[in-house]
Amino acid sequence: MNRIRQVWAEGRSAVVGWLHIPSAFSAEIMARAGYDGLVIDIQHGAASFHEAHEMFRAIELGGAEPLARVSANDPGEIMKLLDYGCYGVICPMIETGEEAAAFAASLHYPPQGRRSYGPRRPAQRYGAAYVEMASQSIVSFAMIETQLGLVNLDQILAVEGYDGVFIGPADLALALGHPPKPDPDAPVVVEAIRHIRERAHAMGKKVGLFCADGAYARARIAEGFDLVSIAPDSALLAAGAQASLAAARG
Repeated sequence: MNRIRQVWAEGRSAVVGWLHIPSAFSAEIMARAGYDGLVIDIQHGAASFHEAHEMFRAIELGGAEPLARVSANDPGEIMKLLDYGCYGVICPMIETGEEAAAFAASLHYPPQGRRSYGPRRPAQRYGAAYVEMASQSIVSFAMIETQLGLVNLDQILAVEGYDGVFIGPADLALALGHPPKPDPDAPVVVEAIRHIRERAHAMGKKVGLFCADGAYARARIAEGFDLVSIAPDSALLAAGAQASLAAARG
């Protein structure tokens, strides 16, 4: 079973890390820290498709679930990453029910979807029965991060074939006229996040949130978020280096 689905089956919220650095070595180190999954940020990170392939293997070796935020709602990109061994997809900038349906179709083999057959890595993990269990092997989130996405939230949530919505707070804040803070405190942004969470749960969808701080993520878990991400590897590296240097210089 997908590790994140196992966490959900146990009644817990999943905690995932975020990877900007294109390195299988650092990805394995992050995986061994104990995350439920690690998201390779194809949209805003530095990893290429080849590097992502190597990172997926390192993440799985380290005991976490390999996920990716794709660069766009591109069926070819999504299908290729799934064939590389990506077991969770976060798709940015979903704004309509039609876009959500196109995303969902890319995740599943016919007749449920239109994914093309060629599971080179998944077949190594799941064996010959992969086709029958492929849909359950993947977790999937459509990102809500724009004004139009908010307006069309219910029609997006009504689409079947994907697990839930993932809130991008920085872009959402920008869309609502506020600075792009990853842990927002502007009342209108906080209210939008609450609204998305409540509507998602009311319509039977999971809901995730990008968080830059562990304490903030813990508070959001207490509110009922099903998946939270915490500080990206690039931010952890910078913070650790700055703290060590400050200690050395007094």
